[in-house]
Amino acid sequence: MEIRTSKDSDWEVFLRWTRREGWRVPAQELELYRGPLAGSAFVLRADGEVRGLVTAVSHERSGWVGNLIVPAAYRGRGYGGLLFDHATDVLERRGAQGIWLTASVLGHPIYEKRGFQTIDSVVRWVRRDSPPSGGAKPTARPEALFREDARVWGESRRGLLEPLARRGRVLTCGQSVALLQEGVDFQVFGPWSSQEFCPRENRLLLAAALDSCEREELVADVLKSSPMGQLLTAAGFVAQGECRLMAKGPATPPGQRGLVALASLGSMG
Repeated sequence: MEIRTSKDSDWEVFLRWTRREGWRVPAQELELYRGPLAGSAFVLRADGEVRGLVTAVSHERSGWVGNLIVPAAYRGRGYGGLLFDHATDVLERRGAQGIWLTASVLGHPIYEKRGFQTIDSVVRWVRRDSPPSGGAKPTARPEALFREDARVWGESRRGLLEPLARRGRVLTCGQSVALLQEGVDFQVFGPWSSQEFCPRENRLLLAAALDSCEREELVADVLKSSPMGQLLTAAGFVAQGECRLMAKGPATPPGQRGLVALASLGSMG
């Protein structure tokens, strides 16, 4: 048995597993793991086969564990725990003082035993049947996104945001900033932050996102503590699932600093 850095061929296996589990994995996320974030994904092999995968993404002083998956046929053998511990070890060796993750109801007791605490909950909001409008596509400079994201998290996360912003659209309104990411099957709206949670600013921001959306489905992973549920509902979004946002080490609840939505679907922050 061994744990090694992932190869291109491993991602086809990963996608087969995720389809069986009903996971949503943005195509641009896989591109990051094959490019700028190569070296941040690990597979466990046993008896000549890949039995599980996990990702461990480092920022300046924090890291995220995500995409932990072991097929049903191989569960109960300790593979998940080995992969998770490997991921946290990698992040700590790379200088992470705090480690974040999102956890399902079944998963959070496992993480609690390893010292992780619940910080908030994350609600997935989805808007479907939104054909491309062909309307105006307002944009702002990526620096506005990088600066606001650093204010929220207390560190630069340009390594994650630059490739996403390069192919997406940064939208701003007053003190509210968000990224509408490019997508193949659907688009992700995030990161999204708002210093004062101003309803008018965020209503206009959502309108700009919908006007710029080029796919029929828009997805945002939004902190439950943020006051955006009513605005999202009014804009045609529907809540579809919830998980826990957990952290180990120094962590301030992000919602207190204006975070509305994550940059990824729970795997990279």
